[in-house]
Amino acid sequence: MNYQVSTLSEKGNFRSNNEDAIAYGVNDKLNITWMIIADGMGGHLAGEVASSLLIDYIEKEIVQLDAKPESGWCRWIAQQIVSANEIIFEHAHKQDECKGMGTTGVVVIFDKQQCSIGWVGDSRAYLLRDSQLSLQTEDHTMIQYLLNKGAITANEAEKSNTKNLLSRAIGSKKDVEVDTISYHAVQGDTVMLSTDGLHDYLTPTEITEHMKEFASLAYANVAHEVAGISLCKKMTEQAITQLSKDNLTLGLISITE
Repeated sequence: MNYQVSTLSEKGNFRSNNEDAIAYGVNDKLNITWMIIADGMGGHLAGEVASSLLIDYIEKEIVQLDAKPESGWCRWIAQQIVSANEIIFEHAHKQDECKGMGTTGVVVIFDKQQCSIGWVGDSRAYLLRDSQLSLQTEDHTMIQYLLNKGAITANEAEKSNTKNLLSRAIGSKKDVEVDTISYHAVQGDTVMLSTDGLHDYLTPTEITEHMKEFASLAYANVAHEVAGISLCKKMTEQAITQLSKDNLTLGLISITE
């Protein structure tokens, strides 16, 4: 399967530094395509440290893989996030300026017709198939927890001022629970990974239209050039116009054949 990829990470207009991070690549030996996105949190530059530690660790582990995991990609992703959690947690306890830091994380691996996703936090993975948008991840936030328990309504959750208060993060505690999913990927699928500074300020309809445009660019074989970057820029600028005050990061992957 062939993929077109575009990414963008912006500081935005209100933050002094960018605590988001993103990386992607191809392991030619295993014929897999991967992407990871992270949104760090913590005082000073600690959030930036946490997201970078996660990205660097996952990238290193994927690049050096010379055999596909017998346990499957979902379990492998979960194991790597757990290992990264230990590294970030230990780093935070050794460096005073990093105490309390953590990060969200979403990892996606495409292996032929299988897409595997693992995540912690409220960064997301969306799938667009046949012009229909579906959210593949569920936010690890206190609001989502209350929503799942039936303690609040969807309308109350949407209007909450604390909807980004995380119930799970990578590195903030000694242990972390990782959620995973896997599905059959088909030609024409487009996946978007994003941080909350982007997706919280775009409606599902707006996200759908942007992803449809990217899929069209991918089939024209130009998404990896100026047009794909321009589309990502248009999405971040729209989110900022619609009052995003956070860092904004997204990665788009479209299966062209």
